[in-house]
Amino acid sequence: MNKTFSSTRKLTFLGVMLALTIAFVAITAIPTASASMALLIFIPTIVTGILFGPKEGALMGFAAGVVTLLRGLLAPLSPFDLLFINPLVSVLPRVFIGVVASYVYRGLKVALKSVAQGDKIAILLAGASGAITNTTLVLTMLYFVYAARVVEMVGANFRVFLVAVITSNAILEAVVAAILTLPVVVAFKKINKN
Repeated sequence: MNKTFSSTRKLTFLGVMLALTIAFVAITAIPTASASMALLIFIPTIVTGILFGPKEGALMGFAAGVVTLLRGLLAPLSPFDLLFINPLVSVLPRVFIGVVASYVYRGLKVALKSVAQGDKIAILLAGASGAITNTTLVLTMLYFVYAARVVEMVGANFRVFLVAVITSNAILEAVVAAILTLPVVVAFKKINKN
């Protein structure tokens, strides 16, 4: 009975995280909200990886990638969105977001066990690492698959594009992911204890 309850709770949680991912991706299709909402898209994947492990994190990342691919296909806002129709750019990098967040959290939780607030520090750094994983792998795939096209679209060297993305988006996304992941994971752990 307890195992069934646990499985039901896990499936419910995964369903809610998938629904949030779909909602966040759909909201980015609204031009005025794109910049701010894009930061939220992968929070459910990061949270899933931290709370349930690398397999569930990979599954949620895969789902987030598929939803991103569909948005690029059905509601592209810019020529860059069309690059995300390729699953190597939209799906494959996203599979690793929850996996990396999960392993970073588990490793740091053990390493910081004797540190005050060590669990919270581990959650913050796992959240940031999930966002960094997304940015790093997406940029890597864009380079290997579409470097010439990106250079043509941007009108500058790929290295210039890379520096611009890192200084304008990547750092902000990592900080926001860390800050937003912490209260969600802490709240879920408190509810789960009770």
